[in-house]
Amino acid sequence: MKKNLPNSQQKRKLLFEKNVPPDKLVSFGEMYLDEGRLNEAAELFARASHEEGLARIRALAIEQGDSFVYGVASKGSGEGDTPEAWEALGNKAMELQKFSHAVRAFRNADNVEALKAAEEALKEVVSVDKA
Repeated sequence: MKKNLPNSQQKRKLLFEKNVPPDKLVSFGEMYLDEGRLNEAAELFARASHEEGLARIRALAIEQGDSFVYGVASKGSGEGDTPEAWEALGNKAMELQKFSHAVRAFRNADNVEALKAAEEALKEVVSVDKA
């Protein structure tokens, strides 16, 4: 059941207006998280400096092999932006055959061997017509 989420204009106000109470940002972040909209939830949690919410999103992003969401939830957080976490995400992304996410993750983990393997796997599934 969809909750009454803010429209894009209301969300922009939450993210960019000064003096929005952190508890309001966290509340809306939880609503987005409940709807599976991890990117929006991460933006709101980051704006509120809500590390607990960001940690939950990072864990979900690793489970889903999603380097984009993980990056949003890690920005500005020393806790999540570690080579080990990126490595775990890359391994999960490889398992899920999300090779572009694996490439980004292994690049951030600074794992050259795994990066090469992910790039090769990506080349196998992405054909580029040079015509």
